[in-house]
Amino acid sequence: MPSGSFYDNIHLRTDNRPQLEQAWQSYWEGRGESWAWISPVYAGWISVFDWRCDQQDADTLTDLAAYLSRHAECVAVAFQVQNSELAEYWLFNAGDEVDHYTSDSDYFAAYAQRTELAEHEEVYDGYGPDISPGYEMEEDRTDGGNADLMKSLTGSATTSMEIEAILRTPAYIADDILTALASVVNINNSWASLGYRYLFTEGDTVLGFGQFHHLPPGEPPQVVPPAER
Repeated sequence: MPSGSFYDNIHLRTDNRPQLEQAWQSYWEGRGESWAWISPVYAGWISVFDWRCDQQDADTLTDLAAYLSRHAECVAVAFQVQNSELAEYWLFNAGDEVDHYTSDSDYFAAYAQRTELAEHEEVYDGYGPDISPGYEMEEDRTDGGNADLMKSLTGSATTSMEIEAILRTPAYIADDILTALASVVNINNSWASLGYRYLFTEGDTVLGFGQFHHLPPGEPPQVVPPAER
């Protein structure tokens, strides 16, 4: 089976790109090195594609999103997709995390390594003896995702009911959940399905890419796609 997509990105509800770029640079002072693509303003949002976050580093993704949200005093939403099977977002308001959504709360349990105990007996490490590796697509395994809060903080013109439907409707490709959500909260839905690696290697195919800023000058080390690690 072909590998799906892996990517991370952050979207901030602000039109002050210089302030946001300065905040991104300040974040990395003393924390090591990273690189980023910073989008132009789109419908009141600026998108950030960070190199370290794009290595499926959820801790750095959420920490950076909170930092940028706090310094820009704005709403931010961080997206992460793993293998097109799991979609997650974290919602921030002025630096505070106010919501976290996952499309599949059983995702990691389903892929946990099994440990053989005895003949005909096994457990999944860290999850107990009753976890099975397969789940029905129709089962709602989402967790989090406050549609009313998403609507109010993003200024979306759509209804909370529509946002709720996007979050709870099973999707064969998890990416579709976040691109649909991006569309109704005015984030550029094409940019919402990208990560740093994709922009670095295939940016010339992305609409509006000529207006993106790359920080700092120079190129990062070669990044091996998660599917090939």
